[in-house]
Amino acid sequence: MTTDQYLIDAATRRQVFLQRYGNGRSKEAVKILTRLRQRINARLSQEPENFVAQRLQDVVKDITTLSDLTFQEIKLLIEFDSKELAVSEASFAALMISKVVNTSLVMPESAVLARNVLTEAMSVSSGVSIADALSQFGNAKKAQILQQVIDGVTLGDSTQSIIRKVDNLIRNIMKRQITSLIGTIVNHVSSFSRSAFYKKNSRMIGKYEWVSTLDGRTTLVCMSRDLTVYLVGSGPMPPAHYGCRSTTVPVIRDEFKLGLDVKSFRPSVNQSGARQVDSKLNYGQWLQRQNKEFIDEALGIERSRLFRAGKLGIDKFVDPTGRVYTLSELESMNQIVFSDL
Repeated sequence: MTTDQYLIDAATRRQVFLQRYGNGRSKEAVKILTRLRQRINARLSQEPENFVAQRLQDVVKDITTLSDLTFQEIKLLIEFDSKELAVSEASFAALMISKVVNTSLVMPESAVLARNVLTEAMSVSSGVSIADALSQFGNAKKAQILQQVIDGVTLGDSTQSIIRKVDNLIRNIMKRQITSLIGTIVNHVSSFSRSAFYKKNSRMIGKYEWVSTLDGRTTLVCMSRDLTVYLVGSGPMPPAHYGCRSTTVPVIRDEFKLGLDVKSFRPSVNQSGARQVDSKLNYGQWLQRQNKEFIDEALGIERSRLFRAGKLGIDKFVDPTGRVYTLSELESMNQIVFSDL
């Protein structure tokens, strides 16, 4: 296995588990949103069935307070998680790269990573940081909730009708939106930390390679960037869009590599052994050549058995098990990431 092959496999495996970690953080945020939905429902239920406009000011004030507290709680949760994840991702990059180079590595300072990750602009929006994105999200969602209530009163809707509309807004629409936002933030944190690590080790890493997940959900921009090599500090970094699952791997200078290496495509393995194939393997094709331990963890035992037997196809980078990870559980997956590489 060449250095390129090793790094792509390790980074892609990490990305599978990183997405599961992001799903876990999203579930925590959704729990907080659920409490907001329940509290707003309870507050609106205090009003008579024929909602009177004279009471609107008090209702708006109470919902504003509930919303502000809720979205501030989500913001603090994700900011705390982002700082911890930034340090963890830098450590993963060091562990991954240490296995293919013949020299020591320089780690970014943890305190600097934790501080800067919240203010670094995300690539999905012009100049908007994690802190900005969370604040903007909270303000926008609060405004939508209030507008739903105000519109209901203006149109003469019953209290129960207003409750149902607000309930649907939070339960369905906002749940999807916060999940997408947090997944995007998690990928941004990963890219931010790896970029910081690349810069700290610029003597051996002058470039990096964009690695996309190639399946039915891949966007054109990620397809076009897949396996494109960029200069560290001057090229684009994931996420390219909300919900982006792309990652990067460093391009190690030849003099620092442990062994003979050549530029390679993504490999495939069949009954005849390993061979080089077109680099545009989709996720299902890539998964087929991973070891049983990884497939079991990614798909679950029963789905893994069917997949390996050729009875179950997969064309999407998803977590069909529904499981989620805490940060410590994400880090424990490193033994699977590197198990046969």
